[in-house]
Amino acid sequence: MDALVERLDRDEADGDVPFCVVAQVGSINVGAIDPLEAIADVCAARDIWFHADGACGAVGAILPEKRPQYAGLDRADSVTLDPHKWLSVPYECGCVLVRDPSAMARSFAMHASYLEGTERTPYEGLDYYELGPQMSRGFRALKVWMSLKHLGVEGYRSHLSRAVRCTEHLDARVRDADDFVALHEPNLYLYSFQYAPPDLRAAAAADANVREAVDDYLDALNRRIADEIQLSDVAFVMTTSIYDRTVLRLSVCSHRTTTDDIDQTFETLRDIGEREDATLRESFGVAV
Repeated sequence: MDALVERLDRDEADGDVPFCVVAQVGSINVGAIDPLEAIADVCAARDIWFHADGACGAVGAILPEKRPQYAGLDRADSVTLDPHKWLSVPYECGCVLVRDPSAMARSFAMHASYLEGTERTPYEGLDYYELGPQMSRGFRALKVWMSLKHLGVEGYRSHLSRAVRCTEHLDARVRDADDFVALHEPNLYLYSFQYAPPDLRAAAAADANVREAVDDYLDALNRRIADEIQLSDVAFVMTTSIYDRTVLRLSVCSHRTTTDDIDQTFETLRDIGEREDATLRESFGVAV
């Protein structure tokens, strides 16, 4: 928060006009949630639009055990969320919730003769093309409505809670293993970690001269692991960057994922890691 206030003060001193602050509500790599209440206070005091980027994690607010993290979300001027992520709605489907729709209409509404009839019709609903930059659009909202009607809040709470338990289970497996490294506490359904053989970690810790070579090797090794597990058809695992290092990232948002699936994926990652490590070290020039 200190960095935010300092940045706003510096921008204003430079003659700029800050107009929007974007808070993370479930970041893409680790599921982090910013201090929403404090950000809302700053935005309210300075008359700045407060946008909450909840594409990954906003719907977690329906979980009673996670709700304290979302304090202040209700004060946002706008919130984005992606139903095709944690709500398991078929891709693609993004959503934006706006406190004051008239603000959107003032920005995006178009008035052209070819868009307006000469006589008033009985329709009194919203013209959604006036509320955003996209005029022609598909009926994406139908699949969200059908999913909500079918599962309901309790159905989604069960689904979301199961995903959280799977992520916590994965974190426990990682922390119990000597060939994996945990990078953060689990939160929501996103989890990043690294495969790192213990002898390489020990060598890097003991000798700063070999640390960079080991780090570069582990980057390549984890990329190879992700490529190979995708080809195995066991799970779709991607890489990302945490602390400037290439790591493995799991997004446990499928409504079918269980802890057994997590165990199978974890063991497959280990098997691939051991195999690729055995063949990659010599070609990469890393020896311990």
